[in-house]
Amino acid sequence: MTNGVRVGIVDWTGDNPFVYLKTDPSGDWSSLSLFFRVVFSDKGRGNVILVLENPYEPERAGHRVCLTDNVPLAQDLIERFVKRFGLFRPAHAALAKMEVIGGATFGVSHNYPVSVTEFAETSDGRSASLTWRDLQTPFAADVPANQTQTLEHIMLSIFQPATSAEVRVGGVLLPGNTVERDFFGGRAQSAALAHSETWIKAG
Repeated sequence: MTNGVRVGIVDWTGDNPFVYLKTDPSGDWSSLSLFFRVVFSDKGRGNVILVLENPYEPERAGHRVCLTDNVPLAQDLIERFVKRFGLFRPAHAALAKMEVIGGATFGVSHNYPVSVTEFAETSDGRSASLTWRDLQTPFAADVPANQTQTLEHIMLSIFQPATSAEVRVGGVLLPGNTVERDFFGGRAQSAALAHSETWIKAG
């Protein structure tokens, strides 16, 4: 960092909250879901909701859908980031079966900090939503490149863990609940808002 300016190329910046659910607290994740609201990237602005049910069992049926209003952006995020996120690395076969659907309209409803819901729907009736409840005190994270998921980007973000969360696809509630886990030196449920998340290519 020089004179308060961090050196590096901003790859993308926006929001990137997540909801990770388990039907068995001691078992594997039953679904992994992400939301992106990107306000700057080489692929432009856009929104993405990604839901991957049964992520480690690609032979099993499940909702595997990505709704977006910017397909090139969604595809870029999946290839260069999502596939490199720790929990998604063993899920490449399930990601390969995921349907990417463009033309979605996005919205948010909230009674902050009691609940926040990000939702998307298409003109032919496809829909998905992620809801975070009872949001906790936010904290800032500044993660060096050698500790981020890509190992080549500095990551800055404001995380705000939720006490519980849910995922719906086509109005149907996905099974499972959040679980407590280690999170940036503390303990939190496996769902959080991630405000102003920024990935900077180091060097």
